[in-house]
Amino acid sequence: MADTAIRSSHTAAVERPEGAGVPRSLRPRRPRLSRSPQRVAGGALVVVTALIAAATAPATGAVAQPNQVPTAQARIAAEPRAGAAPVPLTPAQRAGLLKAAAKSAKATAGSLKLGAKEKLLPKDVIKDADGTVHTRYERTFAGLPVLGGDLVVHQRAAGRTVTRATDAQVSVPTTDATVAASTARKSALAAAKADGTGQVRADGAPRLIVWAADGAPALAWESVVTGVEDDGSPREVHVVTDAKSGKKVREFETIHPGVGKGQFSGEVDLGSTRDGDVFELTDTQRGGHKTYDLGGATSGTGTLFTGADDIWGDGDPANRETAAADAAYGAQKTWDFYHDQFGRNGIANDGVGASSRVHFGNNVVNAYWDDDCFCMLYGDGKDNANPLTALDVAAHEMTHGVTSATADLYYYNGESGGLNEGSSDIMAAAVEFFTNNPNDVPDYEVGERIDINGDGTPLRYMDKPSKDGLSQDYWSTETEGLDPHFSSGVANHFFYLLAEGSGAKTVNGVGYDSPTHDGEPVPGLGLHNATNVWYRALTTYMTSTTDYAGARVATLQAAADLFGRSSEAYEAVGNTWAAVNVGPRFVNHVALTAPAGQESAVGQPATLKITADTSRPGGLTYEATGLPDGLAIDHETGLISGTPAETGEFTPTVTASAADGSGAETGFAWHVIASGGDFFVNPGNVRIPDAGDPVESPLIVTGRTGNAPSALQVSVDIVHTYRGDLVIDLIGPGGTAYRLKDVSDDDGDDVHTTYTVDASAEPADGTWKLRVQDSYQIDTGYIDSWKLTF
Repeated sequence: MADTAIRSSHTAAVERPEGAGVPRSLRPRRPRLSRSPQRVAGGALVVVTALIAAATAPATGAVAQPNQVPTAQARIAAEPRAGAAPVPLTPAQRAGLLKAAAKSAKATAGSLKLGAKEKLLPKDVIKDADGTVHTRYERTFAGLPVLGGDLVVHQRAAGRTVTRATDAQVSVPTTDATVAASTARKSALAAAKADGTGQVRADGAPRLIVWAADGAPALAWESVVTGVEDDGSPREVHVVTDAKSGKKVREFETIHPGVGKGQFSGEVDLGSTRDGDVFELTDTQRGGHKTYDLGGATSGTGTLFTGADDIWGDGDPANRETAAADAAYGAQKTWDFYHDQFGRNGIANDGVGASSRVHFGNNVVNAYWDDDCFCMLYGDGKDNANPLTALDVAAHEMTHGVTSATADLYYYNGESGGLNEGSSDIMAAAVEFFTNNPNDVPDYEVGERIDINGDGTPLRYMDKPSKDGLSQDYWSTETEGLDPHFSSGVANHFFYLLAEGSGAKTVNGVGYDSPTHDGEPVPGLGLHNATNVWYRALTTYMTSTTDYAGARVATLQAAADLFGRSSEAYEAVGNTWAAVNVGPRFVNHVALTAPAGQESAVGQPATLKITADTSRPGGLTYEATGLPDGLAIDHETGLISGTPAETGEFTPTVTASAADGSGAETGFAWHVIASGGDFFVNPGNVRIPDAGDPVESPLIVTGRTGNAPSALQVSVDIVHTYRGDLVIDLIGPGGTAYRLKDVSDDDGDDVHTTYTVDASAEPADGTWKLRVQDSYQIDTGYIDSWKLTF
């Protein structure tokens, strides 16, 4: 059976290096206050940002709430299929499967039609009860790490499918860098300094890589810079620099700040060992997890907690053992949750315990997971009197370790970063409910016990994320430009709705009233089923570049595995994504995406792909009525194509039907203008990468004689979250560039402008191009359409 490629994301503007550390943070950095670009060595561009999140800041990209609040719905009863459950693997069994995958890696690469210079390196493996094996691979090209080239091979009895982080052919013309490593290092140091990092230093020499996470693969340098924020929090910044031009391609973080008798957990049993008359806070039942006292240091391992008795802490944070008790308890319960619920044997699924290090730094209001030390770091909070050692903080941070060992979602402003951060919030809530400690009653709030904001409020809310003043309830075009702590709101809201459903309800004494984007209710599957869906999607189908559209695909596949494609649960997952504005709802068992309005000209070719999904067996067939004359739909693929033959305003209706006769239909507008030889349009969308290379949208002009006019009208429609970042050029058939728009301080959204260009030196007939470049980081968008009027 031929391999089937499952793309887990529709964009790849993300970054996270292979094998890099992943300390993840519960607490975000402040959204940038200035968009003024700073130019640094090597031509890199960075944006000055403030560092500490302000709880009172206005909601970035906030989406208006619907007037209708859905009422509470009865949950869907769904029982997962036993065959889809992961089989617990001993360290030896896991190592054996990885060894077998390594031995067959060359054959696997060949069967996947990878290039001769590419190699696959097995990273993780999951085996299901029905015998299905999911093997996750990193990739190299000519011995260089390929960042954004990861993939997962799903070997089933019925055949094999593949989930890829990128569909691009991984190849670069040369592996010889034009830019010296020393130049890349200087650029990275300057970029980190400009971003507000103190005590900056390079962590080793830059390494040469192939960057494949954003468009066409390119040879690049990856530099690692360490330092501290103004509150003493550690930073580890990875800067990816194009090895040919010296331009900075990406910058991202891998330290992500975010808990005997504990302050939060109360009197609990802890794992410890005894050596003669001395007890050590070492949990031999959970991979040898150890708890250390850093004593205010920001580096090193610290001192292992020991004592003459087996009593740790007294509930008072003034006692140094109290934070240790909470931290050890959090690690214990997180390990137990993953083991008991999913058969996972530790954070990396290799039986090795992490460590916890409390009393990190001085007045550090944060907690961290760090992949490099495979450890948790806990600050003591304001005035060193409020340790951040609550249970959901421990589970949140350690889940970053699980994500790093599996999907490895790139931690960067936007969607993959939001999914990474959201996964930690999601599993933290699940750990709370799993533990059910009366001293820390389970809820769908994040950081409610540690009071980071100083006003007794939670750090984040899952039922309605916008209540924190910064997070998004629903996906929008602004999501990709947000800090992961705020773009995670989409994932958090999805998970709450999938677990509990929409509308007003009370859970464990806490009132929730969760809305939906379309005002339509969703029922929920219950926490247990929702957690199973998310975990399977994260560990089996998501990759480093997965975005929200890709997460919808991954969770639907997980639901099909667990409950069957024709189940109510499968459709509930799709409908819950629609409730947070990601994808369409299922109507009569078909989820049909409504096309945007179209614009074409008589005599100019036009195409439109209709997309749909069904929960019914078999494929879909497509019909269309009301199309402009000259256009027709392919009944098998849903592609509308042809050349419009008449002008007018049309309202076509398309129908997608399943094999059993169920189906859905939708209408949209199609405007056809009389070209008269003067009007030409390209209505196709082209994504503009964030701070990336220029993109071009071609438009072929035919049937005209002579040169273009001195007053050529160029109408540009671009959807973008910060138009000041954009540089726009018109490229004539002869190759001459005409600047339409330069970088500016204009902080508005989108470009909907008609420019007048003296193009009289250009032949009218030929291929014209609209070239667009996003010059600075954070904001993103796409070319919606553009037109020429002669």
